[in-house]
Amino acid sequence: MDDIDNLLSIVENPTRRRILEALVREPHYPLQLSKELGVSQQAVMKNLALMEQCGMVVRYHESSNMGPRRTLYSPNVGFTLLIDMRNHTFTTKLITSERSGEDRAKVVDAEEAMRRIRELDSEISGLDRERARLVDERNSLMNWFMGMIQETGDYEERKRMYGMLNETLGNRS
Repeated sequence: MDDIDNLLSIVENPTRRRILEALVREPHYPLQLSKELGVSQQAVMKNLALMEQCGMVVRYHESSNMGPRRTLYSPNVGFTLLIDMRNHTFTTKLITSERSGEDRAKVVDAEEAMRRIRELDSEISGLDRERARLVDERNSLMNWFMGMIQETGDYEERKRMYGMLNETLGNRS
């Protein structure tokens, strides 16, 4: 899934977000999701079908000791979605995971795993704060630059400055 508009249309729905939240913990079958989320099985099936269509989840069959084979669903993608909206700035970025789900960290026990998870969460929070600081600084510079453009009385000079800005913004990844 690499189309940000399709992704946003999927995750904007609260029921689909709750389904995804359950599926990232472990695979589920529709009746199980229906009971866990307090949503009709028909609504669960409809949302799973939509998410499967766009490649966000996959289904597979598993035998059951309590009856017929079950159809289970699990996530098929990993991603991070970033949206920055500030004065003079609106950017969206979809970052997909490049690591396979097969990669497993080498840990000795559950306590060590929990310690490492806390460390990683702390590091991610620090990166989030640093990113927010950098975006705020960029926004401040954009506000200053846009103010300079607005103060320029000469139309040709404003065109030149907008050209500089467009050239700079065009080089952003």
